[in-house]
Amino acid sequence: MMALCPLLGSCAGEKTTPVAESPARVVGRTLTLNDGSIQFDWSGVYLEIRFEGSYLALELSDTKRNYFNLWVDGQEQPKFTSEGDHTLVELFNDPTNRGKHLVRIQKATEAEQGRCTLHTLTTDGRLLPTEGLKLPRHIEFYGDSLTCGYGTESLQGSDPFLPETENCRYTYAALTATHFGADYSLISHSGRGLVRNYGDSLQLSDPTLTMSARAFRLFDEDPASAWDFAQSPYRPDALVITLGTNDFSTLPNPTEEQFAEGYRALIEQLRSAWGEELPVLCVTHSPIAAKIVREMVKTIPHTAMADISWGVYNRTTDLGASEHPNRYGHEKMARIVIEEFQKLTGWE
Repeated sequence: MMALCPLLGSCAGEKTTPVAESPARVVGRTLTLNDGSIQFDWSGVYLEIRFEGSYLALELSDTKRNYFNLWVDGQEQPKFTSEGDHTLVELFNDPTNRGKHLVRIQKATEAEQGRCTLHTLTTDGRLLPTEGLKLPRHIEFYGDSLTCGYGTESLQGSDPFLPETENCRYTYAALTATHFGADYSLISHSGRGLVRNYGDSLQLSDPTLTMSARAFRLFDEDPASAWDFAQSPYRPDALVITLGTNDFSTLPNPTEEQFAEGYRALIEQLRSAWGEELPVLCVTHSPIAAKIVREMVKTIPHTAMADISWGVYNRTTDLGASEHPNRYGHEKMARIVIEEFQKLTGWE
């Protein structure tokens, strides 16, 4: 069903449309270029395409090498990669099945693996409207490697990190959003903390390098890029913050006051950007962070905590690369996050 071919090859197709000029639905932080392409680097960005025909191809480029999830008519397909300039990926090719189809792709890997540009869509039929695919709610998640999906496709904690085993679709975040029938966006970067990044020799990291700064970017890997919250094509109905593991993972730790002050500031800034009354769920994977956050949320309206810091998953079948929880560990984490999120929001 899927194949890669260079643009100079013989891929079928009758009509080619720039992605931004097509009716395809894009969810996440992206930039529209002058030629109608869209560009992004955050993990989890997804594109939904409805078309009538027997062939659909996507032209894309990548600064490095990323992995994409693919679903066709609700059925999961093998992942595909994006690498190099102007490659054509056949998302659907079945001459015997010329009908209406729904294709969804999603960036599975995080920004360190490269920035993607989706150029054009080519079909032998016609692209169809996607307005009806928009879900009634949207959750934005802010986090680190847990939210990126580091090691979710790995099956043992001794495995090294590999881009091919990182997949955000198996995370507690994606599972939570799916449970509540919500669209979602993931603003996350492995190894980054709220006020201190993993392995930093200082008690507080350079504030421009933490997730507290990256949370406001259009491109994760571009400090000069600012996300335009006022012009955002989506507005979240709730926020989830999963930070603190890296802050306290190695010495020297930030003080409780430094961490709490940084956390309060991030919540205030996000609410200032998205909406003052937005509910915020603070998910803690670090026992030290949990102790601080548990007291902090008591003093901030419309916030709550989900504690996944102890005894949630086992260290055998639930671990993936570098002792991160794999997809089975994330399923267990998601149960707690979903329960606390429902209590906070009242969502069914």
